[in-house]
Amino acid sequence: MAFLDSDEGKSRPAATPRFILFQDGKVVLTVTGNAGWKDKMWPMIREVTGTKA
Repeated sequence: MAFLDSDEGKSRPAATPRFILFQDGKVVLTVTGNAGWKDKMWPMIREVTGTKA
């Protein structure tokens, strides 16, 4: 349900694959598709975890 409540979910409810990043029990980011993973999700995961490539 968190995905469907997000801006991405409202604009593209049937899009797949879906990626949802939670932090401290809250949705931090939702994206869809391979480009969403590469361009938004993976950089955000690296940022919040302090991980380098």
